[in-house]
Amino acid sequence: MSKHLSSRMKSEYLPLLVTRDGGFRCYYCKKDLRLNEYVYEHLNNNRNDNRPENLVLSCQSCNVKKIDDIDMRLIACDKLKENEDKNFVREKISEENSSNPITTEIDINTSNYDITKQYLYEVINTDGHTLYSAALHSCVYLCKKKTGHGSQQAVRNYLATLTSDVAPYKIVRDENKKKLIVKRTEN
Repeated sequence: MSKHLSSRMKSEYLPLLVTRDGGFRCYYCKKDLRLNEYVYEHLNNNRNDNRPENLVLSCQSCNVKKIDDIDMRLIACDKLKENEDKNFVREKISEENSSNPITTEIDINTSNYDITKQYLYEVINTDGHTLYSAALHSCVYLCKKKTGHGSQQAVRNYLATLTSDVAPYKIVRDENKKKLIVKRTEN
């Protein structure tokens, strides 16, 4: 993840976002946008998370309104999940490695997400936590072993989804400032 959305990223992502989201318009209010009056809206409100899955185009008004509007934040959360699950699968199927021609990128993505989710469930229920880096590397290995496909970026996306604000797990830091994944407790 880049710390800032660069001009290069903006020009690269603009056609992707316009195509994916149905035109050059605000994702929230659906009004047409003008070339000099739009923003790249971060769905999860993390301005350092500049993946295309986390971005939509927005008018300035909706961008500001989302800060205090719970309904807009829920819409954004749903859109982020949709994008991560469907639209920007980064893994490609190698025809010579695929024994089933019906298998698609989405099938592999779904299987690998389930593998990652199951790994977190088993390790955290047994040990109470896992190091983020250990989970990342273990899940990449398990995905490649079980499906023949698995990239670090894809697994990072699965971990981000499974540790989002509404997910069953969260990321905390230990006394050595290392990232841990733990089960989210109910308030």
